[in-house]
Amino acid sequence: MVQAGQIRARYQKHTGTILGQPARVRAQVVRRVCETFAKNYGKPRLGNPRKPLEDLVYIIISNKTSTEMAISTYRNVRDTFPSWADVLSSHHSVLRSVLEPAGLSKVKSKQIRAAMRKIKNDFGSCSLDALKRRSEREIEQYLVSLPGVSEKVAKCVMMFTLNGDVLPVDAHVHRIATRLGWTARKRADQCHNELEALIPPKRRYAFHVDCIVHGRSICRPNQPRCGQCCISRYCEYRSVSR
Repeated sequence: MVQAGQIRARYQKHTGTILGQPARVRAQVVRRVCETFAKNYGKPRLGNPRKPLEDLVYIIISNKTSTEMAISTYRNVRDTFPSWADVLSSHHSVLRSVLEPAGLSKVKSKQIRAAMRKIKNDFGSCSLDALKRRSEREIEQYLVSLPGVSEKVAKCVMMFTLNGDVLPVDAHVHRIATRLGWTARKRADQCHNELEALIPPKRRYAFHVDCIVHGRSICRPNQPRCGQCCISRYCEYRSVSR
């Protein structure tokens, strides 16, 4: 019987092999995977708000918590603070208390308040709507300048609210791309440019959200449900684990 450690060792030798294929082959595989995902999952919004500042707050809240808890906590934040300016005018303990159910409330409250303060200083109010008039590069550069905003978070805000043709790489996207052999990089934050080069702009939104749905239900970190996987025929992880 093949042990889990042996499977991982064999799998690691195969990752990233699609990158060595001709461009036509790479494009065909990517298209088929994206089309299969879209057919099975559509383009879910995952609870993300439609305005950039609102989405930034929601994404910070959603860090290391469930979608249901993130949505519930975000709603409580909006009920507690009728305007974003109220976040800054109130005592910091109020926001921290509201964020408590989602976890990491001390860190998240500091990040949100610090980001709000910088945004208000830069634009005169707690709003990111002015970013809509900037280029994608300028938008990303500004967002990552905000306290606690990583490249992934910036790209999420751009993708969900600013019509950015970008691909945020979170743990689910990284895990699935690695198992497909689309990257051999060890960390999600190392893959943005590589996977954006591989996946066409108009397919990036669906691929991102579909990876999240697929990663939560099927392609889990441990004991993935390979027998129920809609893209198993393209997966290197499954091929070496048989």
